[in-house]
Amino acid sequence: MRYRVASFSMCALAFLSVHPATASECVYGGNVLGVSRVLHVDTSDGPQFGTLQYEQTLDLEPNEVVLTFDDGPHPYTTQRVLEALAKECVKATFFPVGAHAERHPEILQSIADEGHTIGAHTWSHRNIRRLSKAHAAKQIERGFRAVSAAVDIQIAPFFRFPGLNDSKAMSTYAGRQGYAVFSIDVNSDDWRGIGPRTIIRRTMARLKRQKGGIILFHDTKYATAAALPAFLKLLKRDGYRIVHIVPKQTYDSLLSAKAGRPEAATLADLAGPGKPESNNKVRTVQR
Repeated sequence: MRYRVASFSMCALAFLSVHPATASECVYGGNVLGVSRVLHVDTSDGPQFGTLQYEQTLDLEPNEVVLTFDDGPHPYTTQRVLEALAKECVKATFFPVGAHAERHPEILQSIADEGHTIGAHTWSHRNIRRLSKAHAAKQIERGFRAVSAAVDIQIAPFFRFPGLNDSKAMSTYAGRQGYAVFSIDVNSDDWRGIGPRTIIRRTMARLKRQKGGIILFHDTKYATAAALPAFLKLLKRDGYRIVHIVPKQTYDSLLSAKAGRPEAATLADLAGPGKPESNNKVRTVQR
């Protein structure tokens, strides 16, 4: 099942300070991959995207691809990832770790300045299933706060569980907060310590089987940074098209809507340890 979201023109995103470029607008010339279109995602009902774990994904046409990067920002590799994306005029979605965002705000700001979408990936990349429910919720909220504080744009209420280790309780919590939970359709396996050629080969083979979808990379991996230029060229050669996802609601707008509601009330029903419970089909697929 594909989850329906609205498709908007590039110019409709000005209020988010996001300006995706088409291939013809790219400073590197017209013969680049570019962004084919933008999807504006409504997070109000706490949707879940990605067929690796959930029943639905984004409303993508065949051969449309959404690039996502986890675990940054990284002082050495993230900039190389940004350079590769810029040379193809491509936009992606980043899920930074809150502690890394706090440590390297200038790198995260570079991601924002390039017009990419920024969500969150908890405060310290702990396995949510191994935490009490209250502690897990605080990991999520502290991560969002740290990422939001590190940049001068309004971040997206897009969330990804570390290691894709969700649980029924915390998925419910994220949905109640108005966060869209992102799993994946295509795994690059870049977290496994494989080389650039293997990353490209595996990802392209899985893309072909899936006919596109949400791809998981990590901007903290040297092999990923090395693989990305060739991988993007292969996407263009094989007729894949990049879709840039942006939120209908911003994280700040959700905070404003919840103003005056104490965090203790939000977490009241999550107090105490919870049994590890999952609504997904897989176990950890990233480190």
